[in-house]
Amino acid sequence: MAVFLQNDVQVTVNSVDLTDHVASVTWTESAAELETTAMGDSNVTRIGGLKDGSVSIEFHQDFATSSVYQTLYPLLGTTTTVELTPTSGAVAADNPKHSASALVTELPVLDGSISDLATVSVTWPLSGPVTVSTS
Repeated sequence: MAVFLQNDVQVTVNSVDLTDHVASVTWTESAAELETTAMGDSNVTRIGGLKDGSVSIEFHQDFATSSVYQTLYPLLGTTTTVELTPTSGAVAADNPKHSASALVTELPVLDGSISDLATVSVTWPLSGPVTVSTS
């Protein structure tokens, strides 16, 4: 897979495929920057520290059984597995699945104005390591 249209991203939360309710998703990973500069150095030096990350998802809200609200509401305040795959194709080196635990810190019930599509946006911190599967 080379350049691709991002309209087939697969998103699973707590083993429930919510892909058909996802309007956008951002998965971010980072590493802390630790300065190691010592006396006598003429340039700043650094190493990577602890890794961190978050997942942001905008959902089309749905209160039906096994849909957005019914899946997410019981998870508020707990950690759960979130999985993201770039396309619905088979998991492979060119379609890696990212999986991690996320702490469900927020869950807006509704967010919008009159005649808006009912959506909810969440940003959850990752908790622990990220697993990348290629097969």
